[in-house]
Amino acid sequence: MSHPRGFTLLEVLVALVVLAVGILGLTAQTAVLLRALARARRAEEITFVAASRLEQLRATGCLARSDGIESVRQGGSTIARLDWSWSAGSDSSYRLQLVVTPRPTPVRALPPETLAMLLRCR
Repeated sequence: MSHPRGFTLLEVLVALVVLAVGILGLTAQTAVLLRALARARRAEEITFVAASRLEQLRATGCLARSDGIESVRQGGSTIARLDWSWSAGSDSSYRLQLVVTPRPTPVRALPPETLAMLLRCR
């Protein structure tokens, strides 16, 4: 009696199902990673613009102090808003407060972050 060589149809189908489940898992993980990468890029852009604005306000704060608003844009859409305000401190110093409000995303809304700095003018 000879033994047939090769795989049965059932073995091939089981192997295809296992392969399909693996590919679906890999695809889902890739989508999660792409969303995380997009969030990181948005956060990087917001941080860069906020740091630049804070440095500019610090450099000109003793000469001209005015409250303001700026939109942070990336790829043609607004991703955050910067609001800054000045208040008088003691001994010719001024307090600068910069509030960074990220635009809500479909996944979740991030809370605003507040940066504060005391600027001494002579």
